[in-house]
Order: sequence, then structure tokens, then C-alpha cells
Amino acid sequence: MQNIFLWILLYTLILALSQILLKVGLNNLGHLSFQSPGDIAHIAWAVLKDPPLLIGTFMMASSYFLWLAILSWFKLSLAYPLTAMGFVFVAVFSYFILGEKLLFFNYFGIGLITVGVFILLYKP
Repeated sequence: MQNIFLWILLYTLILALSQILLKVGLNNLGHLSFQSPGDIAHIAWAVLKDPPLLIGTFMMASSYFLWLAILSWFKLSLAYPLTAMGFVFVAVFSYFILGEKLLFFNYFGIGLITVGVFILLYKP
């Protein structure tokens, strides 16, 4: 049997990086406006022309298929809670890549999530 932690780590890293790429692409694109049905086609075309948005979308879709494999290998009650590490990765990547500031409560929450994941993995 595969190591669940490594597979979930890979899944959450791909998903977190896809979120960062989507945010970078949207920062390039600007504010999205959905005022008419034609705006959807315009936005879809803009996504196809912007490399970070396109790569982020591809990575997010890829993570879906990895998640299906993970679900076929492991119990959902163990696998799904471990995906909480994705919140930690997004916060850390946002700080380093996007330059977003983290407050004390952000660090506190990151710590709680990390401790919770290790408690899930603990096998006495």
C-alpha cells in the first residue's frame, strides 16, 4: 500500500500551487465582470491566453484525478482531513510568492491545522 501522507502531500501541493497560479493570472487579468452571457466567453478566452491561469486550471484538473486515485487507495475518513494541509500551503505560498501579509491569528491557525494533521497521523 502506498504511503498516504506522501500522496496527500503531493495532492495538496499541486492544489495549492494551482490556487497561487490562478491568483497570479487573475492579478494580470484584472477584475472579472459577469454582466452578460457574452462575458463568459470573453473570460474563457482570457483564461486560454494567460499562461498562469491556463497552467493553474490544468493543475487543478490534474489534482482531481489524483484525488480519485487517493480515494481508491485509502479511507476517506483519513484522507480528507489530511487535505487541510492545503490551507497551510496556500498561506505560506501566498506570503512568499504573492507578498500577502500573515497576522498572528493566521500563524495560530496554521499551527492548529498542522498539529491536527499530526494527531491524525499518530499511531500509538
